[in-house]
Amino acid sequence: MSSGGFDYMRKVVMIGAGGSGKTALVNRFLTQKFSEEYIVTIGSQFAVKTVHVESANGRNVVVKLLVWDLAGQQRFDFIRGSYYRGSKGALLVFDTTRKSTWIELPKWVKEIEDALGEKIPTILLANKVDLVEHRVITREMALQFVEENGFVGYLETSALSGQNVEEAFYLLAKSTLSH
Repeated sequence: MSSGGFDYMRKVVMIGAGGSGKTALVNRFLTQKFSEEYIVTIGSQFAVKTVHVESANGRNVVVKLLVWDLAGQQRFDFIRGSYYRGSKGALLVFDTTRKSTWIELPKWVKEIEDALGEKIPTILLANKVDLVEHRVITREMALQFVEENGFVGYLETSALSGQNVEEAFYLLAKSTLSH
């Protein structure tokens, strides 16, 4: 490990429709807490956290994640392109209870590929799975989308309960090592 306390530094982005839970997931990852308050992200928010992962050769390494939580509302489309530069991975988030967030997924895939000129390791997060009775997007639909787009993973998450939040960032950190 380097003297700075990490072996790798990776910029990653949280993308998806406004209200899908991106900021709540980042906050849960950073603080292990959930807040009911919803404040629209303006432009982007930035967070840093290190994660310990096993590299391809089996070595334990520390990855410092620079997490850019990008505003999902359409009115911020014009500003997002510049935030993608240098990204090594993405968490693409949709709300399992809102079909509108699901329908927007292809737009996000195209936006990030257009901005970077390449595919980067992407993990699809089906968020708000704790709201079981309100779910409208099935696991099967999500898994098919992951396969069609060549994503590196899929997880069902809940910022409220913490389900799979740490795992999402761990998997993302690990997938950026080969990119």
